[in-house]
Parts: sequence; structure tokens; C-alpha cells
Amino acid sequence: MPDRTSFACEHTATATLIRIHRLELGAVAAATCLCLAVMSGHLLSIDGLVMWRQAIALAYHHSWSLVPPVWWSGTYTSSYRGLGASAQYFPSLVLFPWLAGHVPVQAGQQYDFKLIYSDLLYTVAGAPVWVAVTAVTAYITGLMTRLLGGGIRNVVWAIAFFALGSPALAASRGDWPQPLVAACWALGAYAALKYRAGGGRRWLWISAGAVLYAVLTRPLEGSFLLPGVLLLPWVRERRLSWAIASQIAAWGAAVVLTLLLNKVRFGSPTNVGYPGGDVSWTTPIWIGFPSALLSPGRGILWEFPALILAVIGAAWLWRTQRRPEAVALAGLPAVLFIEACTYEFWVGGWDWGFRLFEPAFPLLATLAGIGVIAIPDRARAWLPGVLLAGGLLWNIPAVSTDLLAGYGQTYADTASNWRLDAYPPIGAWRFVNEIFPSAGVGGSPVDIVWFRAVRVVGKVALVPFVVLVAASIAAWVWTVRQVRLLDPAC
Repeated sequence: MPDRTSFACEHTATATLIRIHRLELGAVAAATCLCLAVMSGHLLSIDGLVMWRQAIALAYHHSWSLVPPVWWSGTYTSSYRGLGASAQYFPSLVLFPWLAGHVPVQAGQQYDFKLIYSDLLYTVAGAPVWVAVTAVTAYITGLMTRLLGGGIRNVVWAIAFFALGSPALAASRGDWPQPLVAACWALGAYAALKYRAGGGRRWLWISAGAVLYAVLTRPLEGSFLLPGVLLLPWVRERRLSWAIASQIAAWGAAVVLTLLLNKVRFGSPTNVGYPGGDVSWTTPIWIGFPSALLSPGRGILWEFPALILAVIGAAWLWRTQRRPEAVALAGLPAVLFIEACTYEFWVGGWDWGFRLFEPAFPLLATLAGIGVIAIPDRARAWLPGVLLAGGLLWNIPAVSTDLLAGYGQTYADTASNWRLDAYPPIGAWRFVNEIFPSAGVGGSPVDIVWFRAVRVVGKVALVPFVVLVAASIAAWVWTVRQVRLLDPAC
């Protein structure tokens, strides 16, 4: 029979765990409110446009063909992105079929920016999906940090590094598929870590699902997840078991399904429909590597200064005999970095930062949160905050200015990204010429949906912006105070 002391200890431990969980949710809620406050509410790219129109075609017209086709320097009859990139919109499209009549129709074969800026259905049912993806990824980032031995302060730091101090904040306004791959990477890694820690087979099903969806979204980057989720079960099982076979089967099923979809959409299993034709990895490593790491326009150290702590966190895991975890969490970003910086068009087009590296940020933020443990007490008092502030500084123009107003085109090649004015806090502001829009599609106002709505409904449209920002600040303040009460050493 358990005595009163053991019961009391058990009750205290449960209460502490519930309190920690509330703090995790508080940090995620704060990040979510901020992402909602700075939504652009419009599309940003032709990639995102065809992904969105594919979702509409499937949900409302039950067709693989875009209805009607989209012309943008060429005619697109189907999305050349993976099915997963469109399927994420299905739940919200089911909720808002009555807004389908507000989807703009293109006026002939010409660049019609109404498709990008004036899609009310996307504003209501599409843009918030990316906020939800970012929020879920931030939450999983916190869970991974706790699972690896981080305390509540490390968990909150990891969530903040991801949601505020990395390009994930800017990506929550975008329409590219990389944030969805990031969510799959985070979920797959967390599930594999849970299984490695002694969890049941349900975690293998979850990691297999993450691999499946990641490959359906972006086959190459999705496939990178497979070695990571194989390593951790292998360390536990030490043999070719069902745990290993399930992950390989999920990957194989996703590849087969992708080939079948290519056949249906483009007439050949090997035809991915990419408008640029064949892709290749021809950027010399001595050009792509330093550019992707150090250039003001695309360098990871500029957009995610907490990378310094991520390296320290990986080293700490290695020293504390958690080497499989260190290899999995640091190895996946390393492989992606080499692949992305040698890609023929490593810059990634008109975008903010090193977009092709986006899937790695939840893993790096987790390592950065763990890295806070390993630094000296004096450095712990200021270094994480400085690195977080550096990432947030990078994000401010990225969530305030319109990428298509000039910044994207100006810094779309390797040479231009080495200019100091390619750093968004320096160069992006010159492409803003007004706070509120004075014209429907033209002009360069502050690129936040609530600011753009002022032209339609007046300054009352700013009320949600003020409320959401205030809620985000209040949630962060509450979370930090509670963390200090729970962990006075913070």
C-alpha cells in the first residue's frame, strides 16, 4: 500500500507537470497571436498560387486540373507541388464554401496581381492555415526540448527561438511548402525520440505518418527525414524490426503515391511538372556554403543567430552520452544545408532569407534551447536574449514590408545578397512608401492584412491588430513570470 508521503509526492509531480504544460501552451499562444497580428492575408508566389488553386480544384470541383488554368509566364493546368502542400487547405475550405465566389478570375494571359492580392477566400481560409502550421511546430519544438532533458526555461527559450527568433515568423505569412515540411520534421523527430525513450508503438505510427506527409509535400526534403527516424528506433531495437520496417514502408508508399499522382497530373511518373524543367545541384560548394551561412541577405547566422547555441546544444548532447539524438537532430539540418546551398538556384527566388533551409529550424531551435543549459551562468544571463533579439530584429521588416514591392526582385541572385543592404533591417524599408494603401493592388503600404483592410473598412480594421499584439505581449509576460516562479534560476 502506498503511504501518504509517496502519494503527496506523486500529486506534486503531477501538478508540476500540468503547470509546465500550461506554460508551454502560454508561450505557443503568445507566438500564435503575434503571427495572426502580422499576417499578410495574401499570396506571395506562383508556387503558393498553384498550390492554393489545386486545393480549390480538388475541394470544390473534384478535379486535378485547375479551374480555370492559371497563366504566369506560362499556363499551369495543375500544381507542380506535392499533394501534401495543397491538402493542408482542405479543412478550412470545407468551412468556407460560401466564399468561393470571391476567388479572382484572371483576365486573359497577362500578369494579373489580383490573383495574388485580392483573393478573399485565401485571406479567410488560406492564410490562417500557415499560422496554425507555425503554432503546431512551435509546440512540438517545446515538447522535444523537454524530452531531451531541458527544463521549463529551456522549453520556453526553444519556442521563442523558433517562433520569434527564426525565419519561421516570416514564413507564417508565406505560401511556400517548406514550413509544412518543417512541421513534419518536428513531428517525426519527436515521435522517434518518444519511441527511443521507451514509448509504445503508436509513436512509430506517428513518425511514419510524418514521413509519409513530408514526402507527399516535398519528396526530396521529406525523404531526408527517413534516416533520422530510422536511427533512433535502430538504437533501441539493435536489429531490423517492425519499428524500422514501418518507417521504410511509409516512405515507400509516399514515393509510389507521388509517382502515381505525377502520372495522373502530368502524364508520366517521372514528370513533376516543374516549370523550369530538370533541376540540378550545380552551385559550387565554395560559393553556396559561405553565401548561405554568412551573406547579409541569405545567411543563416543573420536570420537565426541562435544557431550558435544550437551548435553548443548538439555538443552537450554528445558529451552527455545522448549521441544518437545529437546525430539525428544536428545531422538532418547539416544534410539539408549542403543540399540546399549546392542547388542550382540556391537563393530560392523572391523570398526572405534562406527559404530552402526552413525545415531545419524546429530542430535547430530545440538544440538552441538545450544549448542554454551548457553555457556559463554569466553568459546565460544575457546571451540567449541577445541572440533572440537578433532574430526578432531580422523578422521585423520581413513581417512588415511587401516582399513583392521590390526587395524580392532586388536580391534574387548570389552577388546582391552579399551587399549589406540585403540585410532586411537595412534594405527592406526603402520599399515601403505608405502606411495604409491608397490603391487597390498598387502602392507599397505596410504589408499586414489589418493595415490593408483600412482602405475598405477604415481604421477600425486596426482593432484586431492592436488586440492581438497586446494579447501576445501579455501572454509572453505571463509565461516569463510563471517560469521565474517555477524556476528561480531562470
